[in-house]
Amino acid sequence: MPKIKNIKTNIPPTDFLILLSYAINKPKEFILAHPEYKLNIFAYLKLKWFLYQAKQGYSIAAIIKNKEFFGLNFYINKHVLVPRPETEILVEEVIKTIQSTDTLIDIGTGSGCILISILKNIPIKNAFGLDISRQALCVAKKNSETQNVSPTFLHSDLLNTKSIQKKISPTRNIFITANLPYLTDEQFKNSLSIQKEPRLALVAKNQGLELYEKLFIFLSGTKDPFVSHSNIHFFLEIDPSQSIKIKTLITKYFPNAKIIIKKDFSGKERLVVIHPQTPTSADK
Repeated sequence: MPKIKNIKTNIPPTDFLILLSYAINKPKEFILAHPEYKLNIFAYLKLKWFLYQAKQGYSIAAIIKNKEFFGLNFYINKHVLVPRPETEILVEEVIKTIQSTDTLIDIGTGSGCILISILKNIPIKNAFGLDISRQALCVAKKNSETQNVSPTFLHSDLLNTKSIQKKISPTRNIFITANLPYLTDEQFKNSLSIQKEPRLALVAKNQGLELYEKLFIFLSGTKDPFVSHSNIHFFLEIDPSQSIKIKTLITKYFPNAKIIIKKDFSGKERLVVIHPQTPTSADK
């Protein structure tokens, strides 16, 4: 079996270091300090499999089934999206506003990275993670146990199920976070790396805004006691190209709402914040 220093690969050195660390189950510092270390047969075969997956276009996070997000480590698999750094701004903005006595509903929770990251900073008892994928909910539950938080996870298509609504007792302020599928078919087809992740969690009709509009339709003007006596605050991730279109949708269903568009760390419009009040002139 080869020594560490004799292994050749075409992937970036930092990526190779991560894969090798997981293959031999030793920290990166050990690898750098012991170039003469010889892999056993099991570690070598595992590394070969990792390198094959990397060559096929899988991300490093998808290969090792782990991704850091908001300073926490999250288990991931083929049923959930890989958490991305640009989503961290959503968590930051919610933490600035939400109180422990409020209701938090994370729709399309996936790995649970948004919901769990918020709960690690604000101890919200009335917190829920919803997803249409039962496999994704299993991943989210696993991550919540690892991070020692206890939200309630529910199988649901958005919030459109009466049985789900009965399980949620909303407080005066409801905070809805959502990183719903917002890519178009064309965007999905044009990205090899994205195609390695679940299409169900990525693509939506109506120029990527179909599911957000469905959510707006349900929550706007309803007389249902589930929301009629609550203030609903939305924190939604979008594609930067959708900022104007989603503003039009929001105004259609929530004409008096205050709409704020936040940029991610790369300067792209990524987060839509909707508060249930009329904007002041300073906010426009």
